Amino acid sequence: MKNLHETKLELDESIEAIKYAINLNDESHRSIALLIADRREYLVKQSDSIQNILSYNLKDLIKDISTKAIDSKEYLLPDMPLKEAVFRTILANKNKPISAGAISQKLKNSWPVNTYPRDMSPKVIQSLLKNMKEYPIKTIIPNESHSAK
Repeated sequence: MKNLHETKLELDESIEAIKYAINLNDESHRSIALLIADRREYLVKQSDSIQNILSYNLKDLIKDISTKAIDSKEYLLPDMPLKEAVFRTILANKNKPISAGAISQKLKNSWPVNTYPRDMSPKVIQSLLKNMKEYPIKTIIPNESHSAK
């Protein structure tokens, strides 16, 4: 019989093994380009047209956002909804597959002292990621050739 510590380690390993990324091939009714472009700085968003945004290469757009997010204090605000912060963290990570544990740690590093305390544990982040219907998030399970949504 497994003890509680062994069960917790297995749970932690499974949380770390599953990765998440933005599904750039999402075929829902929403525009991925507009969804991503809306996370740019305010002045940049205001000076761009919808036609221009729709012509962007999504990978270049993500790279641009991730580069600027590192230097921006407004990119991840402490009063931002956690789902939005999780989505922005994946964007800032250049949409490279990332675990719920890594997202949790990045958010904790971004918000060391938070006037709006909330649970940002890997388990909570994973639960959010599984239920983020308004964001095109894909789940990448190890040893699978195709990812599930």
